[in-house]
Amino acid sequence: MNDATVMAGAEARGDFFRQLQQLTTRIHATRNVDEIMLDLSEGICALFGADRLTIYTVGEDKASLVSKVKTGMASFRQLRLPISAQSVAGYAALARRLLNLNDVYDAAELQRYAADLRFQQGVDRRTGYRTTQMLVVPIMHDGEVVGVFQLINNLRGGPFDGTVVEGARYLCDTLAIAFAQRRQIAPRERTGFVGALGSRMLSREQVEQAVEQARAQGRDVEDVLLDDFKLKLPVVGRALADHFAVPYLAFHPGRRVPAALLDGMDRAAAEVRQWLPVERNEHALYVVCIDPDKVKADNAVTALFPQARPVFCVTTRRDFAALLDQYFGPASTSALPPARADKLVDTVAALVAGSHREGLSDLRIETAPGERPGEIRFTVSGILKLP
Repeated sequence: MNDATVMAGAEARGDFFRQLQQLTTRIHATRNVDEIMLDLSEGICALFGADRLTIYTVGEDKASLVSKVKTGMASFRQLRLPISAQSVAGYAALARRLLNLNDVYDAAELQRYAADLRFQQGVDRRTGYRTTQMLVVPIMHDGEVVGVFQLINNLRGGPFDGTVVEGARYLCDTLAIAFAQRRQIAPRERTGFVGALGSRMLSREQVEQAVEQARAQGRDVEDVLLDDFKLKLPVVGRALADHFAVPYLAFHPGRRVPAALLDGMDRAAAEVRQWLPVERNEHALYVVCIDPDKVKADNAVTALFPQARPVFCVTTRRDFAALLDQYFGPASTSALPPARADKLVDTVAALVAGSHREGLSDLRIETAPGERPGEIRFTVSGILKLP
């Protein structure tokens, strides 16, 4: 290798890292991972010589990776992978190990990393895209995996070279810091979930119309989308899940009511808090809520369940209302006015006092709705009397 070649290589390397520094500066200026994928993905791919990239974050359950896959100008769908050897990204997070693969379909190459490592071929089969090379780097912060950075298909052919690998590690350090800073940012506005609706559901003009209509009419945007734009409840739920990057939990009438978790809770408190526990196992406490960011911020779950590790799920307002009915019964709509309620209490008290004076026992009062009169039954010396 002559001096000119060495100088050219050094110049190219210096230019690469100068551009990388510009990218990291732009990453720190973004508000969330969505913006990185939307605004910076093309620049990152161009710099690293990759055809595609994916950035995963560790899910709320700490057992999965979540990625926002771009589906339109400003829309995403959520991709979720288990942290396991059943996918390359999942294994990188599990083993905290960088992988630089020349052909993800080469089983022998995969087994050099782990005997049970697999490449998820389903996406390629569905889309017709052929994944070949893959560079996958875990994103670490304070000794914990917080995400995975994945480059797909080297445009120069063969495995990604050493400069790209070094640059990917550097970029992951930047992403780790950015992720940590984002956790301290103010909670997301819940109404922002409409931006996560796919373009196949509503056009951008329709989304803007729905938001404006909700604002003008003083209605919740969910009601506008469901009633006026005729979206299905699971569609709204999935958009909420994409917006908050947590799972969507739909109402299911057959779900078991977790009575042991409801001590100290009632319907009125749950309506105010807007969250409910749904299940607890040895790993976590699963909590469903209207706005996960707000629930996390007020620490009410931790206060009520101090030993639990909460996993937050989002739900729609209508799903949550149905869950309240399932847990506590339908909300009462026929409560007596205070004056009538006091009079009823006085009447019952007088009956009890009179029964005691007359030596009566086993006093029973039965009422029925409508015009049908109630009945009062009592026992004297073991003989049932009907007045």
